[in-house]
Amino acid sequence: MKPARIRPQQLMLSIATVIALVALAGCSRELPTSMPANARAASRLSGGGGADDATSYVTVTLAAGADPQAVAADYQCTIVDYEPEEQLLTLRPSAGTLPADLAAQMALDARLQTAEQDGYLQTAESRQQSFAFDDGRNDPSDVPEQPAALALHLAEAHTIGQGDHVRVAILDTGIDPTHPMFAGRIVGSWNFTNNTGDATDVKTGVDANNNGYVDEAWGHGTHVAGIVLMTAPNADLLIGRVLDSEGRGDVSNVAAGIRWAVARGARVINMSLGTLSHSAAIQNALDLAQAHGVMVVASAGNWGADHPQEYPASSGDATAIAATDASATPAAWTSFASFVALTAPGVSIRSAYPGGTYRLWSGTSMSTPFVAGTAALLIALHPAWTPSQVLERMNRTSRDLHAVPAAMYGKLGEGMLDTGAALRPDRIDSVDLTPFPNDLPVQRLGSR
Repeated sequence: MKPARIRPQQLMLSIATVIALVALAGCSRELPTSMPANARAASRLSGGGGADDATSYVTVTLAAGADPQAVAADYQCTIVDYEPEEQLLTLRPSAGTLPADLAAQMALDARLQTAEQDGYLQTAESRQQSFAFDDGRNDPSDVPEQPAALALHLAEAHTIGQGDHVRVAILDTGIDPTHPMFAGRIVGSWNFTNNTGDATDVKTGVDANNNGYVDEAWGHGTHVAGIVLMTAPNADLLIGRVLDSEGRGDVSNVAAGIRWAVARGARVINMSLGTLSHSAAIQNALDLAQAHGVMVVASAGNWGADHPQEYPASSGDATAIAATDASATPAAWTSFASFVALTAPGVSIRSAYPGGTYRLWSGTSMSTPFVAGTAALLIALHPAWTPSQVLERMNRTSRDLHAVPAAMYGKLGEGMLDTGAALRPDRIDSVDLTPFPNDLPVQRLGSR
């Protein structure tokens, strides 16, 4: 839980002032209405170019002690949203002022750490229209026996450590908190899309982004969280719902989610999402995470090419993850780049899905939480380790890649994650790093 974000009416001196400002701005989020909260969030995330499109706003990170009301007044803006704990302020420019122009005007203001036109992030799977698949197998025993879990040697890893009480934040579409896989493992949640403590992964039944699909990312956060716990069964989850059921969320919510997770003791943050633009607000939050020793793991994307590049995966403060199949062969659709640190299985991964079920999903969003979960296992055993030390262990024990296409050579990091091998040096009776029996003898092509 967290303190509620302060709405504009809480910042003004009188009810009369609130009513006057709202009447001028006409923003549905600035005064309580009969519209459901999640519907208001959907309208803002629609991307349709209307008055409630996030790109019509400016997102600001306030410096310590800055007065949001004074900032808004000085630039003749309307406050749309204010996150006091995360120091994030969302503003609507006055009539006739473009958001990009306003952000440029604010760039040199000493009261502001960042200022930018708001925008969107989304899951790679919703961007490429890759959906969860129900193969009719809902037996939870299938989860640890799937090819990816066997390839990562998760069973052996769990004889050495299970990630006891390491906090992993999942910034995504939320979670099904009633799913048996998560019993006793959720230690905090916040829904940044409607300002409540209920981060449930829910449908809206509305094609909010007008792409012809409804709720195409519903279950994404649940699936990602399930992979984290498949890998680190005793990790504690912090659930930040920063994306809607279409898999889209605005910059201000994602930046707030990172800062929220850091404040609540996350040691690992999983971000199976991205944007094609750099964000100053998100980078500022990533810098904060880096300063606190938090490992941020981000999906590289599903473009099947090295461009366009997803952010925050391309940030130097994030660990970018590409995807292979269980045999360490790169997925044809995975993004690749010089900044990719590691690969992990991301093809037909079986994990938790809303309603107590299990489904298959493919994407770098699925490979990323395997790395986040492995990081939690290592941090539980080595609490003082930095993200660089955690990554070094995973890189040093990774598997060679198989059948790497020429275009991907040198752009897939150090190989495929091997969780069992990463933990094996911590087994009391062995420091052997030789390959596991029956591992494929493959060439280290594509390593940097």
